[in-house]
Amino acid sequence: MVRWNNSVYRALRPGGIYIVADHRAEIGSGDRDSAELHRIDPGLIKSEVLAAGFVLVEEGDIFRNPDDDHKHMIMDPVVRGRTDRVLLKFRKPDRS
Repeated sequence: MVRWNNSVYRALRPGGIYIVADHRAEIGSGDRDSAELHRIDPGLIKSEVLAAGFVLVEEGDIFRNPDDDHKHMIMDPVVRGRTDRVLLKFRKPDRS
């Protein structure tokens, strides 16, 4: 994702907005569950996008689901369509 975030950063004009929405993994798990469960730790998303040069503007909770225990693959019928998701809004800084 580092290359992707850097590419998005280069493509956006100063002040441009970058939205990231993904399925949450357990806090502190990094990318451990990415391959098997298709989930990612929101902290890892933030650190990678911030490292590309973006500024975190806002975190939304519209896709939060506290009933999701983050232990099932996102397509598992137990959680399919009802996963706990992260929504992050970043901005490319204006030129100074």
